[in-house]
Amino acid sequence: MSAVDEKDDGNDLPVPYKVGYGRPPAEHRFRKGSSGNPRGRPRGAHNKPKVDTGVGMRGAEAYLREEAYRTVTLREGDRVIELPAIQAVFRAMGVSALKGNRFAQKTLSEMVTKLERDDFSSKLEAFGAWVNYKHEWTEAIERAKKTGAELPLPIPHPDDVILDPYTGDVKFTGPMTKEARDRLDHALARRAEAQDNVNSYADQYKQLPDDDPLKPHYLDDWHWEQRMFDLINDAVTERYKVKLENRSYREGASRSGKALEELRESKKLRDEYIE
Repeated sequence: MSAVDEKDDGNDLPVPYKVGYGRPPAEHRFRKGSSGNPRGRPRGAHNKPKVDTGVGMRGAEAYLREEAYRTVTLREGDRVIELPAIQAVFRAMGVSALKGNRFAQKTLSEMVTKLERDDFSSKLEAFGAWVNYKHEWTEAIERAKKTGAELPLPIPHPDDVILDPYTGDVKFTGPMTKEARDRLDHALARRAEAQDNVNSYADQYKQLPDDDPLKPHYLDDWHWEQRMFDLINDAVTERYKVKLENRSYREGASRSGKALEELRESKKLRDEYIE
């Protein structure tokens, strides 16, 4: 097709017709009176909501959140930054307040005060709930111990709930799910096995004379199980730590509190060597 169409093919196009961007060749134009979408747009397509606005779906709230958190572009001095729309509103309010706008100052002050008050109330309510949780489960466990009944296994365990009455903070030092508790139980069982093995190998090592050829092997096994004990003991929280009996202090033996660090360092060196 040439750059200029010299003939009229029934499209009522002016002659000559220059072909270019936004001006396709005549045979590729829609015929006069013919729709480019024969089936047409579905009825109500242009009014279709972006969220479910059915009964009970709180559509207005969804739209409000969408508008509040959509990204907008602002210029701050020589910089162009992107912020959620609601943050941009708060920033503009803060700037206006700093410039002396009393309405902005009052509104911003009231908003911050309410936010802090609500945060304190929520924190106090949560703290009280954990105080009750810890108290009730502690009593239930003590009753079971006194009666010889099976001990309950709440998650988290009340001893793992640490309360700070001065700050209102609540910390957890143990598993928070059944899966996590199962992993902890498995690790503690392996640590107990390591302690038994340390005791056994230490006794056999100490009983053998220095010239016995088996003595170095018992020492190696002793150190292996001691390292396994330390790796697990270093990984658990303070409440679950215990002291190893029959600890070896000979060269090559692991140290309490250092086993994990040594393992990470050896892994790092191994990875660097492989690379």
